[in-house]
Amino acid sequence: MSKPYLFSLTNTTFVYTQELVKLPIEHTQFVVNLLLKIHSVVQSNIEFINLHNRKFRQHKSKLPIMNIQFLKYFVVLAETESFTKGAEKMHVVQSSFSAGIKKLEEHLNCKLFYRNKRNVSLTEEGAILLSQANELLALWSNIEFKFKDVESNNLHIGILKNLHHTDIIVPHLKRFKEFYKNSKIHLVEESQTILLEKLHKDELDLVFVEVSEINKAIYKSRHVYEEKLELLIRKDHPLAKKDKIEMEALNHLPYIEHKNCALLYDVQESLSAKNITLNAVFSAQHNDVLMSLVASGMGVALMAKPKVYSDELKFIPVVDSNFKRDIVLVWKSANQNKMLEKFLEV
Repeated sequence: MSKPYLFSLTNTTFVYTQELVKLPIEHTQFVVNLLLKIHSVVQSNIEFINLHNRKFRQHKSKLPIMNIQFLKYFVVLAETESFTKGAEKMHVVQSSFSAGIKKLEEHLNCKLFYRNKRNVSLTEEGAILLSQANELLALWSNIEFKFKDVESNNLHIGILKNLHHTDIIVPHLKRFKEFYKNSKIHLVEESQTILLEKLHKDELDLVFVEVSEINKAIYKSRHVYEEKLELLIRKDHPLAKKDKIEMEALNHLPYIEHKNCALLYDVQESLSAKNITLNAVFSAQHNDVLMSLVASGMGVALMAKPKVYSDELKFIPVVDSNFKRDIVLVWKSANQNKMLEKFLEV
């Protein structure tokens, strides 16, 4: 069964259908305002259209059908500068991705990218289209959120799965639930790459991830906290009398390696540079196991200090190494989910 149309487009004129009239007045006004914005975008880019208007008329009968997905392919390719990486990011086979770009170029009757064996780059026409494509996709995202799940109480949150501790994030979630008892929070624990892809595809409303470069025209971010590794020992350990230590103090100590630590490579590089040798006796993936092993006297470890831990343990800052990363909250500027707005206010 085909879905009803809210409007049709003839040349440059929007024709409203009866389905639009049937909508509640606030939804009708929302759609009309969006159409006016879209019309404004088209008018502002009239020089781009005129640039190829004559050729466009000649090939009008042969034009392929263009859809929103082609514009998404275009924006992703402009970001990645690689058909392979672009297809991977959109989770489609490369042939489909390439075909979408080709159809978009045929539709606009111009070349959008320069291609070579290693990568691709925007042409002059492609650069003109990019800003307009981002704006149109943002408008389309507004429409989707308005008519899909905006008025529900659902909030989809992604959390980086290799966080040392969530004891800063969890209280925020608890406080939000206390304010909005009818809200439904759906948590996803994944890698940074997967979380950002799900955010890009509007499968998540916001994500807690490691700080990274983001497209500020599309996303917003907020610093949450800093994860910094410290030396974890028992309180009766000989080093427990110290308020701070240098990496040299770890030389030849029985050491428990944190395999799930995102800063593991940095630690190994620093130890190697300082010619420090650790006596690795255990490796553990989970924080609770790591702390239990240290508490039982099996060795020492490097990990971020949680808010709550056993009285048997002590964390000591390492002064000559800076093992840290910043955790940020990232969301889409165009996300109209009311629950997201409320979550950011708590």
